[in-house]
Amino acid sequence: MLLPMNRSTGGIFACGIIVGILSMTISRRVIGVERHDRLVDDSYTKTSRHNDPIDYLKKDPKLSAQSWGEAGTKMGASDPISGWEQGMSIGNARDRRDFMQGLLRSWGAKDPHTALQKVNELSAGRFKIECLAAACAGWAQNDPETAAHWADNNLSNSQKSETFAAIAASWAETAPQQAAAWAIAQHPTIYSETALSKVLEAWIDRDRNAAAAWVVSQPEGQARETALTHLAIEWSSQDPVSASEWIAGQLKSEAASSMVSTLLNRWSGDDPVAAANWVSKLPPEMQTEANALVLAVWATQDPAKASAWAQTFPAGETRAHAIPMLAETWANIDPKAAITWVLSLSESHEQMEALDQSVRTWSMKEPESLTDWIQLQPPGAEADHLRSTASTIIATNHPSKAATIASQITDPAVRQDAIVEVLQQWQNADANAANAWIKSQPLDDETKLRLEP
Repeated sequence: MLLPMNRSTGGIFACGIIVGILSMTISRRVIGVERHDRLVDDSYTKTSRHNDPIDYLKKDPKLSAQSWGEAGTKMGASDPISGWEQGMSIGNARDRRDFMQGLLRSWGAKDPHTALQKVNELSAGRFKIECLAAACAGWAQNDPETAAHWADNNLSNSQKSETFAAIAASWAETAPQQAAAWAIAQHPTIYSETALSKVLEAWIDRDRNAAAAWVVSQPEGQARETALTHLAIEWSSQDPVSASEWIAGQLKSEAASSMVSTLLNRWSGDDPVAAANWVSKLPPEMQTEANALVLAVWATQDPAKASAWAQTFPAGETRAHAIPMLAETWANIDPKAAITWVLSLSESHEQMEALDQSVRTWSMKEPESLTDWIQLQPPGAEADHLRSTASTIIATNHPSKAATIASQITDPAVRQDAIVEVLQQWQNADANAANAWIKSQPLDDETKLRLEP
């Protein structure tokens, strides 16, 4: 029996629709799973020997974690009014929520209107939304279309998202195609997308090939592309290998880019080598972005191995895009190691861009440690480039420190450009302080001339 439960879908998406979809979190809880059925039934049988089954559960913490929902389900079927009163008396918020969701789901299947009238007595808030969703999920077991119609006409937009998702998940248990057709017909509302996601999640659990065939059969258009993206999200979360085989056959779709990104964001975290090998078989025009995405995810787990793989790329667009992406991700984890790696690369356009990205990332995270590290670098072109990049970035929040770093650059032309850029930022923010610094420094006449208003 499925109820809403938080599910993280994680990660990095290049396509805006993915970001929008992933920002919508819908609760789903699983209660009454087979391996607990006998234990839960036994525990509930014991509770029936007591005048207060809630009190019994409170006294048996070993059983309570898995029994609250089932106890609520059974009371919703036998004595929902009494169950409501007892459920609302539960002090622990999590236990109360689990019990009430079970109660309202079974009550909603039996007498949805009375259950929903009771829910409407609750104060507005998260708990009420969860209870509405549970009651409508129960209603949808027997009459999903009427439940959906009621929710659409009686709930606010803030309540619809989770309730539509609960209805869709319940509906999909018995009639996934009809549930999917209903969800996609609601497009392009936010709550319809959450519903479609839940339908496809349940459908893929049961018959992923049927779910994929239905989505592909939909008419061309935005609704179909959205459905393809949702299908990729759910399938990739469950089985990225088989999802990759299916997605490889959908690369002519307008949703191909977002599907590939979805897959790689999930797969690269589990098996980056397999994901990278799959990318090598994509059309050449898709490999640049895809390789960069694999590297970005891989670098969060094992930057050393990710960097070794990145260096196998031949000179060209893929390498030029991948190296800076890897450096930026690595610098968020270990900036010193990232910059050390970048400096070990042969001089090239991507090496300089990766160095800029690493320094930029480090300066935003820990400007003090960056400046301390730069001071230890031997004089030369690389140190000058580090100081130039760091001073420009640090100038926004630490202009005095940035000016000092810029003034330590050994190459006269690079030093002048860096000082001018830092001081111009500083003058815009605090002209008096910037001008006082200028007067205190032995700057050459050309630099001073460039700094005049």
